[in-house]
Amino acid sequence: MIFTGKITEISKVKVGKTKKEDDWASLDFEVTESNPHNELYPQIALFSYFKMGEYVKMASEFSHKVGDEVNVDFNFKCQKYNKKDGSGEGKFYKTECWKVDKVQESQTEEYNTNEVGNDLNENEPDDLPF
Repeated sequence: MIFTGKITEISKVKVGKTKKEDDWASLDFEVTESNPHNELYPQIALFSYFKMGEYVKMASEFSHKVGDEVNVDFNFKCQKYNKKDGSGEGKFYKTECWKVDKVQESQTEEYNTNEVGNDLNENEPDDLPF
């Protein structure tokens, strides 16, 4: 999935090592929707950005700033865990980002969706069932 908007907050980068001694880095950042359906209520999303191994630098040296307009490629994740009190299994959900690209000027222009293409061929049979 892709979400487009302006970065409104960026957390501090957290770094560490896994049990196998692999380096990791993570941060969270908030993005406010660029072109909301209702301007009074833009969607606001918090994304987790976690990188490990050879990709650690992408998170530890996050190149985007507050105010940058970005495209965020993300997935929804559900993490299951055993509750400490032994009362069973718990879950938490997060929005995990795997790629962040700065929006180019040409990508922010709105396209006119009312234009109809002229590539229709009058000689083609009408195969629509309605």
